[in-house]
Amino acid sequence: MSTRLTLEIASNSLASALAAQAGGADRIELFDNLAEGGTTPSFASIAMARERLSIPLFVLVRPRPGDFHYDALETELMLRDIAQCRALGCDGVVI
Repeated sequence: MSTRLTLEIASNSLASALAAQAGGADRIELFDNLAEGGTTPSFASIAMARERLSIPLFVLVRPRPGDFHYDALETELMLRDIAQCRALGCDGVVI
């Protein structure tokens, strides 16, 4: 029995996501701000990626660089970002 692997490409822009798809990626993890370890991309970036990609799209939900200890305000931001991703038809989020 053979197992098919999934090739997920981490893309820090719409252009790199489209190039990854053209190059054979199975799915995309979209994020922004690579130099700081990745943050949530803009609403427009997510919306345009969803419109143009025919492969699954997962979005990094991270409100800021630094540690992963979020206060109540940051948690609310993340929950709203997740709701927006869902409304746009994203296939999942990465936390």
